[in-house]
Amino acid sequence: MIIGSAVNNFRDQARDVVVNDLADYVIGQIDNKDIIDVKELTLRIFPQQDAQIFLSRSHRDERKAIEFALSLEKRGVSVFVDSCVWGYVGDLLLKVNKHYSDSEVVGDFTNFSYEKCNEVAASLYLMLNEELHRMIDAAECFIFFNTKNSIPIKGHEGFAEGDRTLSPWIYSELAFSAKVRYRPLVRKRLRRKIVGAMESYLVEKAFGSASFAFEVVNEHLPKLDGSTLRTLAQTTPETGDFWLDALYYAYELEAKFKGLCEARALEPIA
Repeated sequence: MIIGSAVNNFRDQARDVVVNDLADYVIGQIDNKDIIDVKELTLRIFPQQDAQIFLSRSHRDERKAIEFALSLEKRGVSVFVDSCVWGYVGDLLLKVNKHYSDSEVVGDFTNFSYEKCNEVAASLYLMLNEELHRMIDAAECFIFFNTKNSIPIKGHEGFAEGDRTLSPWIYSELAFSAKVRYRPLVRKRLRRKIVGAMESYLVEKAFGSASFAFEVVNEHLPKLDGSTLRTLAQTTPETGDFWLDALYYAYELEAKFKGLCEARALEPIA
């Protein structure tokens, strides 16, 4: 059982990295404006360069994701929890805007320059999106928590043709993961072949609404029930890379992922 303090520590460490001292990223000035080094900022936000699993999910499922990540850390498997970065990007945006955007205090509220806030948001979101894509490409395994929080709109409900997510981050991660094709692993193996990615199902309560609904691109991901995945995480005796191999072999994920990728590659372009 994962106690609350461990989950909170995991979350707080990520937040502290994302909203670190801005002075650490300033490399000079041009036209009396501080210049923030994006490379240095991304290195601080993404310190774990060798995560074996990239975990994509709704921010509302963060606790379950962190509990899952902590259980795998005990098995020697490193997990990158995406929302522990983008979940706090709003804090980073506010910090940058307080330093550099024109502002006006009206009563209990502070209004910032619309144009400058947009400029800051565009820069940080593009940087974050690119780094998330890089980490998906570098990770051995991609797991998506398919819950009612992450995909609240189902096509059969008549709202839209196909499932929809209200999160632009989930949309971006799934869409990019569909472009990362199967490639063989070169590490030491547990005595079988290799695999790429999978999708995990969990059932949760739906929340809220949003202005934009994004197409869910997840046909390329083999499906695995969430309870099965949790049980495997707790009971499989192997550790590190071999834990991943045990997962792949137990559910023939390699063949499923490779087959889905090949089928998708053969689909005609609309």
